[in-house]
Amino acid sequence: MWGCGGRKRRRLGGLLLLLLLLGGLLLRRFNWSSLVPLQLWGRTLGLQAEDSEFSLEGMPFRIFGGSMHYFRVPKEYWRDRMVKMKTCGLNTLTTYVPWNLHEAARGKFDFSGNLDLEAFLTMAAEVGLWVILRPGPYICSEWDLGGLPSWLLQDPEMQLRTTYKGFTEAVDAYFDHLMARVVPLQYKKGGPIIAVQVENEYGSYAKDPHYLTYIKMALLDRGIVELLMTSDNKDGLSSGYVEGALATVNFQKMESSLLVYLDTIQLGT
Repeated sequence: MWGCGGRKRRRLGGLLLLLLLLGGLLLRRFNWSSLVPLQLWGRTLGLQAEDSEFSLEGMPFRIFGGSMHYFRVPKEYWRDRMVKMKTCGLNTLTTYVPWNLHEAARGKFDFSGNLDLEAFLTMAAEVGLWVILRPGPYICSEWDLGGLPSWLLQDPEMQLRTTYKGFTEAVDAYFDHLMARVVPLQYKKGGPIIAVQVENEYGSYAKDPHYLTYIKMALLDRGIVELLMTSDNKDGLSSGYVEGALATVNFQKMESSLLVYLDTIQLGT
């Protein structure tokens, strides 16, 4: 015969087992799209593209993103703009990084004041926004020379956005400074950065078949561990992707045929 204490222990054990089972079911159904950076601990998997959806730590995750370029907004207004983004229902912020502002003169780097990228990314996490970082080195963004510093053109042989030695040496020096600042702010290190873009719309330029691989390795070699991605318009999509990075497309308008085309590119990578 079981004593009173034994029956209580069995009921307690049964209740605990039921809670564990229910917890497992709830976790499988839980969508992490509303989870904010400062709420998530024990990070291991990061953002992943699985079939037709994204996941974060293996849980369904939808990116509701909007762009905010720190170098175009006075630092005093950063938080206000981020809060407004969050209030609009967005969960992710995307930003370019302008090389020509951070290294206006060769070898002189500036990440202070309105160019304090680390403060900007930290603030995004505090407000509750994830970050997709678009470091270039070419960013387009309707910015002079696409964000490339004009001093590159002092080299009469310069070949921009290629593996020309004069260009890659400059990119390497810049990335050494830039990545040292953003690597600690990646998702797996407790920060808000969930993805990093490899260059920008390179398929529309496509002068060097080895260039995107070079940029990808420049990111990986400096400690980038989050999801890599490329971004191109329809015409540049076939030439703008690189193995090991998720190919994405820019929409001028919604076209179902473009999604089918994107599928063929992604399956090919």
